Amino acid sequence: MDREKLTESFTENFFTTMPLIHKKLMRNIINNTLDMSKQQYQLLFVIQHDNGRPMSYYSEKMLISKPNLTVIVDKLLQEGYVERDFDPDDRRVIILKMTDKGEGVVCKTKKKILKHMKKKLEALSDGEITRLNGIFIEMKSIFERLES
Repeated sequence: MDREKLTESFTENFFTTMPLIHKKLMRNIINNTLDMSKQQYQLLFVIQHDNGRPMSYYSEKMLISKPNLTVIVDKLLQEGYVERDFDPDDRRVIILKMTDKGEGVVCKTKKKILKHMKKKLEALSDGEITRLNGIFIEMKSIFERLES
C-alpha cells in the first residue's frame, strides 16, 4: 500500500476507533467515577507522576494552553488538591505541588477506575487484555514521536 492510501486508512481507522474507545471504556468512567472534570483529574494524575514541576511543563504534557491550565489549576487550588510555589531561582516560574488531599483523591479515583475497568474487561480473555495493553503501549510510543 502506498503512503497516501496508508494515511487515508489510518485517518479513517483513527476517527472510527477513538469514539469507540470513549463509548466502551471512558464514558462511564467520566460520568460515574470522577467527582471533577476529566481535565482536572488528568492534571492531578500528571502532577502525582511528575510532582513539583513548573506550570509550563504541565501545559506541554497535557497539550493545553497556559491560560486554560490556569483555570483548571485555580479550581484544584480551591479544592485544596494542589498548591502553588515559586521557583527560588526565578519567582516568575510557578511550581505546582500535590497536597495530601490531592494525593488521597487521586488514589481513591484510581481505585474506582480500576474497579470500572475490571468490570468492562471481564468480556475479554487474558490474552486479549495482554494484546490490547501491548497495542496501547505501542501506540503511546509512536504518538510520543509525533510533533505537536
